[in-house]
Amino acid sequence: MITKKYRIVIKIGSSSLTDQYGFLSQKKLEHHVKEIIKLLKAGHEVVLVSSGAVAAGFHLLGFEERPETIEGKQAAAAIGQGLLIQAYSEAFQKYHYTVAQILLTRNDFSNQKQYHYAYRTLSMLIKHGIIAIINENDTVAIDELTFGDNDQLSALVAGLIHADILLLLTDIDGLYYSDPRTNPNAKKITYLEEITSQIEDIASENGSKFGTGGMKSKISAAKLALSFGVGVYIGKAITKYSFLDIIQGQGEGTYIGRSLLHQEISEA
Repeated sequence: MITKKYRIVIKIGSSSLTDQYGFLSQKKLEHHVKEIIKLLKAGHEVVLVSSGAVAAGFHLLGFEERPETIEGKQAAAAIGQGLLIQAYSEAFQKYHYTVAQILLTRNDFSNQKQYHYAYRTLSMLIKHGIIAIINENDTVAIDELTFGDNDQLSALVAGLIHADILLLLTDIDGLYYSDPRTNPNAKKITYLEEITSQIEDIASENGSKFGTGGMKSKISAAKLALSFGVGVYIGKAITKYSFLDIIQGQGEGTYIGRSLLHQEISEA
């Protein structure tokens, strides 16, 4: 049983927030909120990096599927971001928690002054028990969606706030040596001490139709997080295992890095 209190960054992808048609799923969102509440009640600190703005908004523009153009994505994000944060706010309020929305771009991490103020803001929110919900500021991104997806953003946030653990939660139950969607005999990777060139080579670039980040993106994000000393878990967002189970080493996904988390798991 892990007794250490962790600072945790949780990244939830679009595929774990939307239904089969791409609409924002209130049921899925409320499941994630309930799991985060369990972590908070156990004394852990949580910052959430949530995708879903583009997925939540593109239907209201009249699109039948996720737009491919920059202006289409930005317009969808402009609509969907409000819907997304409203849904989170209402869900967390049921447990008497307040949320704060933070929209970031890559420039916030490259400009020293902006980086400093982002850290101060997040530290203040964590100190006062406010749930920071972070997304990329898609509507003003100069390049397509500057980070490409929220995997990289979550790794940078984990480094920014000196997190212990980064949970990259998606619709795949961990890393495999080949794509389990096309190879039923694909072997799962349960633990990696580091990201090797072999692992980078086998990672798939294919994400779900409602998201942007595939396994290659998550491997890249994990490698970045490891460089900050952050332990990483990649696995399903919705599973029989709780988020508490995951940080106690009982998740069905892939654990990466020799962090304090894994040292406690190995000693348990």
